[in-house]
Amino acid sequence: MNTPTAELRASTPLWRTYGLYALALVFFAIVVWRSRVWDAGDTLDDIRPEIVALVPLLSLAIAVPLAIRQREVLAAIGHRFAAWALTPITYYGNTVGYMTPAASGELLRPALFERVFGIPLAQGAGVVLYERFFSFFLFAVSCVFALAWTDLVPLWVGLAALPLVALTALAPFLASRVLPAISARLRLGSLSRFVPAFVRTRFADGAKESGTTIRTLAESKVLGGQFAFLTFAVLALMAFQFWLLIQGVGPNLSMQEEWVILAASAMAGMASGLPLGLGATDAVMLSLLRAYDVDTTTAGSIVILNRLLINLPTGLLGFAAYV
Repeated sequence: MNTPTAELRASTPLWRTYGLYALALVFFAIVVWRSRVWDAGDTLDDIRPEIVALVPLLSLAIAVPLAIRQREVLAAIGHRFAAWALTPITYYGNTVGYMTPAASGELLRPALFERVFGIPLAQGAGVVLYERFFSFFLFAVSCVFALAWTDLVPLWVGLAALPLVALTALAPFLASRVLPAISARLRLGSLSRFVPAFVRTRFADGAKESGTTIRTLAESKVLGGQFAFLTFAVLALMAFQFWLLIQGVGPNLSMQEEWVILAASAMAGMASGLPLGLGATDAVMLSLLRAYDVDTTTAGSIVILNRLLINLPTGLLGFAAYV
């Protein structure tokens, strides 16, 4: 009998997967060529050994708030597990969501929840959807907030943004109240008649259970606060990790400026649908570094080191978690 994981893998044409990875590598090669990273020998030689050691280790530290966050989300729907037991699946999900085209690898996580912890597949899907949408929203908010505290924006804008960031914890709760009303007013439920009958028959129960799970999670204000706090903790570790990398190479950028660079380039990579955001992430990162007066060669070094010291260790740890 095929498992949900095996069925999902079989449903994706191999040529499409390989094509996306090939396209991503081409884009990445163009960025490397344009940045002339081979001229960066002196810059790379000057990086302190402690920076080279500490930056990858921070990828492991990120697993702690991720696992605690996962524990609280599952507890909100009645599944109680120790954070350490959830660490492998949680870290794997975070990694594979970044490494696969359009975060499609995250679709495997509900199957892992079912296989390892006995959580129904539909509930696991609801959990993943809640986490994905809310975490991406918080990620975008953090980028805008960081931009508000750079020299490009007046100080009063940054001060005005402080209470708005605090209110992000209520976003799922507000969405659970507003979206059903909008759906009823626009009669969006009537659109279901355009869905083929066999699809409605096969997936109706699962979709209903996933929707109930998402609604339960969204209506918990306590969970919203916990999720936002732990997500911002993850983002703070990521920001510190990238800031250390930049400081090790040489440019003197503020924490806010480097987070704008990292977050904006990461969102460009997600939007591109390419695995690892290769090419899209790197091109945006290179452009933003140049916008902050970092020379092209040094900016190219930062892009390459971001892949070697941050993305590569994260990918290896995610693979180890899956195994």
